[in-house]
Amino acid sequence: MREALGSSMLFNLILIFTSVFIALMIGSIAYSKGFKVRNRIIDIIEKYDGYDKDAISEINENLMTIGYRNVGGSTNCSDHNGNKALENNSPYDYCIYRFTTSKGDYYGVTVYVQFDVPIIGAFLKFPLYGETRVLFNKNEVEG
Repeated sequence: MREALGSSMLFNLILIFTSVFIALMIGSIAYSKGFKVRNRIIDIIEKYDGYDKDAISEINENLMTIGYRNVGGSTNCSDHNGNKALENNSPYDYCIYRFTTSKGDYYGVTVYVQFDVPIIGAFLKFPLYGETRVLFNKNEVEG
């Protein structure tokens, strides 16, 4: 009888260890995908020197190829450092903020890491924030 209890205890420990390991793997994969999305959006904004129609269309195309979660535009972007999020008529879950300095503008990007776990996945949504470099005002540089 003692061996039966010892075996079940060992089996439970193996199940717990395996579950924790799988949860860590799912978390790291989702988190790295979120960083990839955030960095790609920042690169596109810097490529177009701002957030305009061309940048929006390229962002949407890239997010579709990456496989970023489409939530139907239900993002509720909160204020960031006193700035409201720019309007984005995109079906994807991200927020863009514009900050103005004396040298030029820079943009803040917030994307959301979401976990595809059946029951609790809807409650797990973590923001990732990043900023572009300062995009210098063209008319001040030329003049």
